[in-house]
Amino acid sequence: MEAKYHGNLPQFAYTAQQVKDNEGQAASEIGISLSHLMERAADAVFSLFDHELLNAERILILAGKGNNAGDAYLLARLLHMTGRVVSVVSLFSPQLLTGDAQSAYEKAVSAKVPFIANFAERGSYDVIVDGVFGTGYSGELSASIKTIFDYCNCSSAMRLSIDVPSGIDASSGVVAEGAFEATITMTFIALKQGMLTGRAKHFCGKLLFAPLGIAEVFSARVKAAVHYSAQQTFMAQRLNRDPDCYKNQCGHVLLIGGNKGMGGAIRLASEACLRAGAGLVSVLTHADNVALVQQGRYELMVHGVRSLNNEQEAIDNLFIKADVLVIGPGLGQDAWAQTLFKRCFEFERTIVCDADGLNLLANTQQRFSDSVITPHIGEAKRLIENDSDIELSDRFTTTSFLAHAYHSTVVLKGPGSIVYHCGRMNINRSGSSAMASAGMGDVLSGIIAGLLAQGMEKFAATSLAVYIHGLAAEKAATDGEKGLLASDLFEHIRRLLG
Repeated sequence: MEAKYHGNLPQFAYTAQQVKDNEGQAASEIGISLSHLMERAADAVFSLFDHELLNAERILILAGKGNNAGDAYLLARLLHMTGRVVSVVSLFSPQLLTGDAQSAYEKAVSAKVPFIANFAERGSYDVIVDGVFGTGYSGELSASIKTIFDYCNCSSAMRLSIDVPSGIDASSGVVAEGAFEATITMTFIALKQGMLTGRAKHFCGKLLFAPLGIAEVFSARVKAAVHYSAQQTFMAQRLNRDPDCYKNQCGHVLLIGGNKGMGGAIRLASEACLRAGAGLVSVLTHADNVALVQQGRYELMVHGVRSLNNEQEAIDNLFIKADVLVIGPGLGQDAWAQTLFKRCFEFERTIVCDADGLNLLANTQQRFSDSVITPHIGEAKRLIENDSDIELSDRFTTTSFLAHAYHSTVVLKGPGSIVYHCGRMNINRSGSSAMASAGMGDVLSGIIAGLLAQGMEKFAATSLAVYIHGLAAEKAATDGEKGLLASDLFEHIRRLLG
């Protein structure tokens, strides 16, 4: 049997509402009904059992009260007809079913699919299928549903979600307490943006895509909410150098940070900038750190500052020469740091602000005229806590709010990092848990600055930098995820950017 799904995910994602509002029209364009679409969905999930779940014999199926339940009932019928041991639990009364979902239930009953009246009759299963809530879910789970999902999540069985794991808001990515934690999720027609970032990414497990024969029509008629660019797209965006180019044509980046005793962060950021292809890289750091930052990387032009009152002219000259400025890695928040940070508002070109730069930015009403900010969720909380009651677990709203509040391009870091620039969004698909290591953010800031200095447009530069950063980490982690160092990425950054 040919698989009716694949792991090559589309490069655009949509809100759940966009899918709900347009799937019927897309199906109608090619002459199929919504009931036929439901049968295709069940058939796609069924084909999974003839490929990746070939040895699964004992299967528990949880069904809700909407179209997601309809998919589950049709799947139960198909599996039962092959002789597999199928048990179905209707978590809501079948009397609540309507339309195609009700017809699907009746087909399962007619096929004599075994139903469990009481979930207390638990057994041992190879696969547990979640067909409880679909793309329309939001809010909180009931205590009884959480109890059932807790049993499932603790089970040794493979856990398969139909379309969206129950308990995940497919638009915002907010994960309800007690949500179903899938090992595999098969989603239909179009990618839903909320499944690709933050905690939701983990709860989806391995994500598979089934187009159901209408994905191409759907994407042609509906404008995507966000990009989900793949490796081939990013590789095509890499900068090419003319044979006769020279260093001054490849941009000059100035990095400011490395307070006394904190030289490591600015060293990582500045070397990443070089590895990303910047022609010239200057570093403004505490005078005590000059030898440390320059040791072994003599291509860096390192300037030590102890008393800023005596270094005004030198700082002015660096500001004049630089195309891009990075502020924050190892900066600290003392008087030395604050004075340097305030000077950055005088810089008239692009600023990349990270780490302690973000902490200082959160405590001022001033805004950079042209900037990229790169907060993780903790830094994002500090940036918005005095301005709004934004729900941080809604990463899309958080990113958009930060972009408007700080007049900035935003990289909200984390699983499925989000890049936002002038209404355009990209969800990153590279990276791994190996990146939970000190200095990773500093390396990212350096890559972003290096690409910007070479003339890339902001959305392209930040999206490419985030992707290359994650992909370099993946490649470096092949020797082991635990113990990966931020500096291990350098050779891979250079190789990936060509």
